[in-house]
Amino acid sequence: MSLRSRLTTAFLVVVLGPVLVGAVFVAAVMSHLADSRGEALANSAVTMVDSTLGTICERIQASAAAVALNYRNGDQENAVEMAQLLVDRAVVDGVVFSSLASVSTSPGTDIGAEAPEGSWVDCGETVAYAGSGPIVALGAQAEVQNSDGSTAVFSAFREVDQAFLARLARVADADLILQDSRPTPLEVGSADAGRWDFTDSFLPLSIGTVATDVTPMYWTLAAMVTASAVCAVGLAAWLARSTTRPLAELSAAAERVAQGDLNVRVPVHGRDEVAQLAFAFNRMTAQTQSYVNALTASRDQMRGQLGRLGQTLTATLDLDRILEVILDTAMVTAGAEAGVIMLVDVDDADQLRERAGEGDLGLTEPASIRIGEGIIGAIAAGGVPAHGRIIDGRFEDRHRAPTEPDAHTIVAVPFSGRQPVEHERTGGFRSADFSGAPRTDAGVLGVLVLYNRIAGDDFEPGDVDTLKTFAGQASVAVENVLLHRHAERLSLTDPLTGLWNYRFMQTSLRREAERARRYQRPSALLAIDLDRFKTVNDTYGHPVGDQVLTELSRRITAQIREVDLAFRHGGEEFMVLLPETDAGGASVVAERLGRAVNARKFKVNDASGGRELDITVSIGVAVLGEHADTATGILAAADEALYAAKAAGRDTWRVAAV
Repeated sequence: MSLRSRLTTAFLVVVLGPVLVGAVFVAAVMSHLADSRGEALANSAVTMVDSTLGTICERIQASAAAVALNYRNGDQENAVEMAQLLVDRAVVDGVVFSSLASVSTSPGTDIGAEAPEGSWVDCGETVAYAGSGPIVALGAQAEVQNSDGSTAVFSAFREVDQAFLARLARVADADLILQDSRPTPLEVGSADAGRWDFTDSFLPLSIGTVATDVTPMYWTLAAMVTASAVCAVGLAAWLARSTTRPLAELSAAAERVAQGDLNVRVPVHGRDEVAQLAFAFNRMTAQTQSYVNALTASRDQMRGQLGRLGQTLTATLDLDRILEVILDTAMVTAGAEAGVIMLVDVDDADQLRERAGEGDLGLTEPASIRIGEGIIGAIAAGGVPAHGRIIDGRFEDRHRAPTEPDAHTIVAVPFSGRQPVEHERTGGFRSADFSGAPRTDAGVLGVLVLYNRIAGDDFEPGDVDTLKTFAGQASVAVENVLLHRHAERLSLTDPLTGLWNYRFMQTSLRREAERARRYQRPSALLAIDLDRFKTVNDTYGHPVGDQVLTELSRRITAQIREVDLAFRHGGEEFMVLLPETDAGGASVVAERLGRAVNARKFKVNDASGGRELDITVSIGVAVLGEHADTATGILAAADEALYAAKAAGRDTWRVAAV
């Protein structure tokens, strides 16, 4: 028997056994309850019939006695009235008078219904009726001795007919049959009641009560047992299949691995122990496959990586791409599981930031480490390569920083540039605009780090020498990209003021116009022009004019945000682009720029010595999305506002007309 069959059988025995036993028990209990309920109903009906008949007889006897009592007191007329009252109130059906000589009625007078002919059952008798004739009434007699020695007899009766039996049946909630000598029995209700009992109190009656039919309950119980059995079989089949299928898949996968197929993977179902076994098997085969691939294809991979590295270094200036290729090649060469290249941050020269990473480093965010902190920070600060094993998060005398991977072995080589690169800050030219990596005072550009050599071996001194080669390539790549970006920036800046030039202004305006149209966010443009600058050039010469332009660019950049862009449009005209700024905000900036220009005089030097000049500017304000939607349109709107400012007397600002 297979494992699936054994599991299915065991489950069915465990589940269906109690269900069947419970069903038999419930059926027995239902049958017993039905019998008990039928017996209780029958006893209750018999008791109710006996009690009701007893009450009726007592009322009949009391009626006869009441009539006799009225007559005995000498009030003969009242005896008749009492009899009539009892009949009117339906206490009895009638009263028969015998031997009444002194009343208005004749002897033998009947009050109420006519006395039926047939057998009467005397309520005064203590034994059951034993006559042979049909029973027609229940009656009782009372006698009174007259003064003349005669006897007066008073008989009260209730007719026993179909209506009498019907009222009695309603009270007892049962079927009744009068067992007398009638050819056709007098009955009320169905003759096929479920249970029949008998009473011989006053009247010989058969009493039938309804029997409880438990057959539908048996069918319901059978249906429930059947449904439970079907569900149990289905559940057992599913349980057996869900348990044995992963084992069968694992067995088949193991067979394929034994045949040399390391690409096989076992599907992981759920999170139980079998799923954990499948997950461990997949991990084992994946690691085995990686080891085999690394051993069998290391030479070809090395050749391919070296060729890729050479092509990348000669074909692109994408620093991230170059660093990724360098790191990937270094990992293949040294047989490392993971690696990272960290460069000195642009804006914070004391901080290393991850620029390229490969492998499972166990980090959810790019690493950021202060120089001198952690393992990598200490190696960068010392500038000396290191390799070894990390034990309990500690390497030599340094603890692992929280943002460093939790690795077992490490080899790290810091790298620096061939010569320092000076950071400029002239006008709008800022070091923060470099996306490359500056160097610290010691000349360190970054650190190349590899973790966890494949197969758990430690890194060797030869790996340090190999890594130095790749670190040198990374250093050259960083410097080349920095020089390229520096040259590219120079092509986009004004050589005199250091502000962005006209070419970059056109590009920036087009980009900002597109952004404003897409996101419906305003951006303002300020057109700034020196008032009477031609007089300065004509009076003091162009060298003095250049000094004025340079100083003006400094004052402009000192009054704007980091996100704002200042341009030299040409000659003495400047432009300032204010992203996310409406007309109100731009007016505030224009007012502030005007005050910054004329707040203090411009100090210049000429052939005759130092001078101080009063310089003012006129400013035009236009807003993208309000005054124009294109780069050309916003330039024209700002120029019109500038002309309006000059026409207003200069040394002021105006907003373009809508």
